[in-house]
Amino acid sequence: MSIFRQSPRLGLSARTCRYCSEPAKSGTNVCEAHAGEAGRLARDPRRAGYRDPAYLRARRAALKRAGGKCEACGQPLGRRADGRPAFQAHHVDGDPRHNDPSNLQVCCSTCHAGARRPS
Repeated sequence: MSIFRQSPRLGLSARTCRYCSEPAKSGTNVCEAHAGEAGRLARDPRRAGYRDPAYLRARRAALKRAGGKCEACGQPLGRRADGRPAFQAHHVDGDPRHNDPSNLQVCCSTCHAGARRPS
């Protein structure tokens, strides 16, 4: 007997998704719609903006403006394994939907995490 199914003798049904009433996928506590990347976006729709082409263009423009340095501490940005710069774009006004390049500040992960959090 699977740990995710209730005893049939008790008359209880299979486990349901923790976000809706659909049956959960085997071995999980979420349905097909709430699993993986699509599920992450369904649970937190604000994050869908980070896949928006306008945001990605603004992010590239902010990186070009920064010249490869963190705009909070001035340190050169590190590199990922594939050679791309490792940085995070901080929304100055705190609104992840406001993706104008002037609202994005290029930060190293240390600054963006809060050690030298830009204000």
